[in-house]
Amino acid sequence: MESNIIYLWICAFAVVHGNQETLPQPPISDKLPSLIKMNNDFAFHLYKKLVEMPNYQSKNIFFSPLSVSMALSELSLGAGGETKEQLLSGIGHNSSVFSTEEMHHMFHSLLEDIDKRTGVDIDVGSALYISDKFKPLPEFLKNMEEFYHSNGSTVNFSVKETVDKINAYVKEKTHGKIDQAVDDLEYDTLMFLLTYIYFKGKWDMPFNPSKTRQSTFHVDAETTVPVEMMHQYESLKVYYDADLTSKVLCLDYNDSFSMFLAVPDINRKGNTIKDLEKAISRQHIEKWRTAVRKRKTDIYVPKLSLKTSYSLKDVLKGMGMADMFTDKANFTGISEERILISKVLHKATLDIDEKGTTAAGVTTVEFRPMSYSPLDTLNFDRPFMIFITDQKNDNILFFGKVVNPAEKQ
Repeated sequence: MESNIIYLWICAFAVVHGNQETLPQPPISDKLPSLIKMNNDFAFHLYKKLVEMPNYQSKNIFFSPLSVSMALSELSLGAGGETKEQLLSGIGHNSSVFSTEEMHHMFHSLLEDIDKRTGVDIDVGSALYISDKFKPLPEFLKNMEEFYHSNGSTVNFSVKETVDKINAYVKEKTHGKIDQAVDDLEYDTLMFLLTYIYFKGKWDMPFNPSKTRQSTFHVDAETTVPVEMMHQYESLKVYYDADLTSKVLCLDYNDSFSMFLAVPDINRKGNTIKDLEKAISRQHIEKWRTAVRKRKTDIYVPKLSLKTSYSLKDVLKGMGMADMFTDKANFTGISEERILISKVLHKATLDIDEKGTTAAGVTTVEFRPMSYSPLDTLNFDRPFMIFITDQKNDNILFFGKVVNPAEKQ
């Protein structure tokens, strides 16, 4: 078959700190909870496939499942036959719950809803770059614009200016956090699809920088690295998940979005991050939303600045989406030409620090209970899992695991 290639670039970014006011939002599609569950189940499926890969087993993991599932859903607009079936099955679509047309409408509703949110700075979208030698079907372009707000842009992939154009677009959409989306493109690339997500939120209860101290992070039983550890002793949302023998902390962004941190309880012998990541599921995240309770707790959270980059081709093949990378690919809904997917790439960055609203200083004396509880102290000084979710519908925007905060890339 001819060397006709589609590049799929999935790029995501999160910066995490601070707070603003949020406004009530109108209800969206009644079936949207089903789409959220589909996306969140996909998030865990993708995560568990990622950590099975030899290159990522002992690495930090951070990605946006929403960005990936949205890109695959967009691809399904132009897929046919077994390729389409694999894509839909891979992202967890169940035709008895909602049709593919309803799925695209719900993604559109989700994007519209996110676009109206004011509690944090968030931007989700797509872009499509099309070779000047390639003519996609008008119906595909119409659907991409209607459902995913993605306008096609005609370019020449054989010139460096196109790479510069794509990188400038990604840099603008991620506020400079991802400035090199792609190094080069093969001259015979026909189409380049990217999805992006940018998130920046301020803590509802910011950390006091004067309480940040140099500390130690236990990567494993033999390895430690230095880390700047932020500290609070406040009335905070915490939960002990007995099913997972793990401690859970919920840090809010002004009743809008939340970050959940989960760390295995080291007082349970042999309890490790691998046990947690094997057992955890979407249902646990849904449970935490209502299970967390405010109580006076010491928390220690490391400052983080992580960058991750993944080639998802083998991961998606392992999830049953193999044909789109081979000469069996069926994208007759995109073009009459025979085309296949060459690469699926994903980049994400995460920054966590103390920043928040203006704070005043006051001297206080705290009295703490002497009786022990596993929730008296939550110290994230060893590998832990991290989720950024939408309080409104439990949609998981970002998902990851911190194994070594000193490892930046």
